[in-house]
Amino acid sequence: MEKPKELSWSEQVSLFRSRGMDVDDDDERTLQSISYYRIKEFAAPLAHFDKENNEINYQGVSFSEVLKRYYQDKNLRLNLLHAIEQIEVALKTRLAYILGEYYGAYGYLDFYKWANRSKFTSFEIEKKQYRFKEQLLRIVKKSSMPDLKKKSNQNLDGFPTVWLAIDSLMFGNLVTIISMISNKHLKKLAAYFNCTGKELVSWIRCLNFIRNICAHNSNVIDIKLNTVPVIRTSWKQDLYIIHGKRSNRPTNRLAVVLFVLITMVNAVNNKYRWAEINNNIKNICDGRNDKAHLIGFKNCQSINIKKIARTMSC
Repeated sequence: MEKPKELSWSEQVSLFRSRGMDVDDDDERTLQSISYYRIKEFAAPLAHFDKENNEINYQGVSFSEVLKRYYQDKNLRLNLLHAIEQIEVALKTRLAYILGEYYGAYGYLDFYKWANRSKFTSFEIEKKQYRFKEQLLRIVKKSSMPDLKKKSNQNLDGFPTVWLAIDSLMFGNLVTIISMISNKHLKKLAAYFNCTGKELVSWIRCLNFIRNICAHNSNVIDIKLNTVPVIRTSWKQDLYIIHGKRSNRPTNRLAVVLFVLITMVNAVNNKYRWAEINNNIKNICDGRNDKAHLIGFKNCQSINIKKIARTMSC
């Protein structure tokens, strides 16, 4: 097997050109700050793959077009994180209120009180409780938040009150807790977001995945969800439908995530400004239906985030 060879900047430009990409000489400087493989990743959805020769073909694709996708993805990641934060803060506030209301300041530490015992075995509950407490003590130890360190806000074992504990959790830990709570509590929490318990758990798992993608600077515009969240019937009129041999199914692309995000943010703040995300998506699609399909929308007319948000608010 031939070992990969080191390529100079100019050789990288030549390689893109040899595969059909329109590259200017000035683009060599860009490759010195944005890696060849990063550009290749964002070019892939626009390219054609020649299975016969096992080669990728960038015919009709320009370097500037790919670079635009890269920067729009970067901007979109930041804007998605901002919107997800709205949901995260609201989830923490509502969950802490529910657990505090029913079990007091420290009752949350006994998972048997609030966990869904028809869904989880005693062993599973005990194991998750142990891990949660272990992680929580680490959070308290590392935290610089005065209220979290205050002895009057801790029990004898050093655990904080439910309101401080839930607020200090990472989004992933928060999702774990919500996935475990009893149906009664889940229904109450979901009602705030105008959704069912099943939808809520499905949606926040999806958003946690997207949040991690954004936080680690990974490509989000070309995301394909292995586990598609619950899709409402009303969304399907604007989603790209994949036609299979046996049946048709909605897309598993970014558009689904956006519908989840809009629905949940609207419940928290129906005056949230969607202009930035709307502009990101429109710039990515550039008025072309084929590019709209790549991120999961039915067509370019379906890409109106502000209109979708207004419709959901009615």
